[in-house]
Amino acid sequence: MRTNLKLVEDFYKSIVEGDLDLYASVIHDDVVLSIPLRSGVLRGDYAGKARLVSEVFPHVVAQVDVDNFSFCKRYKIMSADSNCIVAICEAEGTARSGKRYDQIYAHLFNFKDGQISKLIEFCDSALANRTIWENVAPLQPDAEFSY
Repeated sequence: MRTNLKLVEDFYKSIVEGDLDLYASVIHDDVVLSIPLRSGVLRGDYAGKARLVSEVFPHVVAQVDVDNFSFCKRYKIMSADSNCIVAICEAEGTARSGKRYDQIYAHLFNFKDGQISKLIEFCDSALANRTIWENVAPLQPDAEFSY
């Protein structure tokens, strides 16, 4: 079984390499992606691996120029214990709008049954709104943000 640290490393590796099989292997079936915003295109809680893989992830990818974009230029684990890992990740590149989308994310990971069960993601939402989310319909969350 992978350690929690290895799960997070494989999570970022899957993003760098665009490896959806690896991504799916580290995410629990009942995972919750939490984006702590009350309004916006992506906000609130999105539940389940199936929804992340088939709906949320493609919604995000569709807003960037994939040939000129890195979802994970680099990352650093800032803190880790048996329950939670905190990391900072940088994305860099061009949005489909033609605007630069150079973003810094803070990720908080929780674990269950040897997989990632919750990911809370913080970012510069104003930057996202004016570069990748401009004129994009919101994706309905399953619930308001919770922690």
